[in-house]
Amino acid sequence: MHILESYALQNDLKIDKPLVFERFFPLAVEDYITLDTSSLSTGSLVYDHWEQVVNLIRPILEAKKIFIVQLGDKSDKPLPGCYMALGQCNFNQKAYVIKKSKLHVCPNNESMHLASHFGKKMVAIFSNNCFPAQFSPYWSDKKDVEIISPESNDKPSFNPNETPKSINDIRPEDIALKILNFLGIFTFAPDYKTLRIGSSFYHPRIESALTHLVDPKKLKVTSIILRMDLNFNEEALKAQLQACPCSIITNAPFNEEIIEKYSKNIVELVYYIEDNDPAGVSFINKAREKSINYVLRSRAGDEEIKDYKLTYFDYGLIHQIPRKSQDDFPELKGKKNIYYRSKHFILHNTKFYISSASLLGDEFFNLTVNDPSKRQISGFPTMEHDPQPIIDDPLFWEEEDHFYFFEKK
Repeated sequence: MHILESYALQNDLKIDKPLVFERFFPLAVEDYITLDTSSLSTGSLVYDHWEQVVNLIRPILEAKKIFIVQLGDKSDKPLPGCYMALGQCNFNQKAYVIKKSKLHVCPNNESMHLASHFGKKMVAIFSNNCFPAQFSPYWSDKKDVEIISPESNDKPSFNPNETPKSINDIRPEDIALKILNFLGIFTFAPDYKTLRIGSSFYHPRIESALTHLVDPKKLKVTSIILRMDLNFNEEALKAQLQACPCSIITNAPFNEEIIEKYSKNIVELVYYIEDNDPAGVSFINKAREKSINYVLRSRAGDEEIKDYKLTYFDYGLIHQIPRKSQDDFPELKGKKNIYYRSKHFILHNTKFYISSASLLGDEFFNLTVNDPSKRQISGFPTMEHDPQPIIDDPLFWEEEDHFYFFEKK
């Protein structure tokens, strides 16, 4: 039974269409679709892949002179290439904007029912925390609505804050296809299928292999992550610490005088333990004395790490990094022709690498490209790059949270 029918039955009331007052809201475009990213403060309704959906449909819509107006809360993430109305519309203004749109796209929120009231074509996405039939757009014709929910045999969780979120299991290209088909555009045929999107993919990470001094302002960041484990260079480390705050990843102790002198500029120290050398213990002890936030990690096996735990017993937990391969991920196991995109960049000798494994394999993208659209004004690369084949190496899989995996058709 639909939730509205349940309420009506319990209260002995009849269901009728609501009367919605519309209030004018100025827009600079006429032909547009609306995308409402608001979630009613319900974590399970926050779809993390809207940016990918927009990237797929925007070039096609722009060719048809159709624009995307993003509605939602002020706290929602702005999507690139959309006309922004985040936090600017009240309920009645939102009704006005939706009524004039060609199509409405949203999760299971109040704007879905607004669009249903106006009889708009609609693509609505649901998480697996409810039965979609109970909350579906009540006043819409079935032919005008596409409801997309995760492919799952599990019963609904009824959890407003799922972990992990089932709504993120919906592939961006599936949403894009439904949107374009509703607009009478049937030429969209993605040449790939999304397999897995890492939880950190939407949080770009920039690291330096200490081959040259990096200006964080040009990268629009406040601090740099330095990879001493890839290029152990104490002089470069001192120069970079003098220039800006840094986080440091290392698998060997460096001169404790650097810790003494630059402790205020060391945001975090990540130390990979590879042996029981007393120098490592002294190194971490010095970091603790200077109140530096540190993390202990090790790639050692179960037996070997027992000795490390005893040695570093007084210095906290050692996070064991397991060796992984493609077969450890159900979405990727047995698949061929798998490619990835990355939001994890390592700067090394005027080249940028999209993973540690690609750096070690010297698979790089030259910074000195001629097309300005491929570069930022500062000369550093943008976060976009051509898809690359996966590297089935344990070091590659350690960073999988930063990757978008897909299978080329």
